[in-house]
Amino acid sequence: MARVTCIVLFIVAISLRSIQADDSNDSEPDIDLDQIVMECSEKFDIPFPQIPAALRAANAHALKPCFWSCCFMKVGVINSKGQYDVDFTLDLAKKMLGRQDEKKVEATVKDCESVNDAPVSDGNAGCERSLLLATCLLDNCKKNFPEIFGH
Repeated sequence: MARVTCIVLFIVAISLRSIQADDSNDSEPDIDLDQIVMECSEKFDIPFPQIPAALRAANAHALKPCFWSCCFMKVGVINSKGQYDVDFTLDLAKKMLGRQDEKKVEATVKDCESVNDAPVSDGNAGCERSLLLATCLLDNCKKNFPEIFGH
């Protein structure tokens, strides 16, 4: 079944894909995506329908920067120092998607590593960097997975 919460948490754009999840799949990470999205959307007062709408429009700015940080930190995509953890994200992608579009997924994940070099004013909070990351991932996914966006 398609899971909107995967859309949000699994690196934003890769997650826009309709991932078929089988609860018995041992390779799927042990992350309660539904719970994370719900907690973060409530914490930052974001109505749930706004989340998939922002993703379909590839507009990271439609959601609060700290919402992204909340989701990314709970999953581990952004670490406790407010930095994008490329290696963890790539490992997570492989666990969730297997070999499906492996080269495009890897390119999408690695192309955003430069967000760690961008100056931010919120330090370890990771809000600004998370917004930069969400924007980068969405932009790269539009390029690498145009079918997701109807192009």
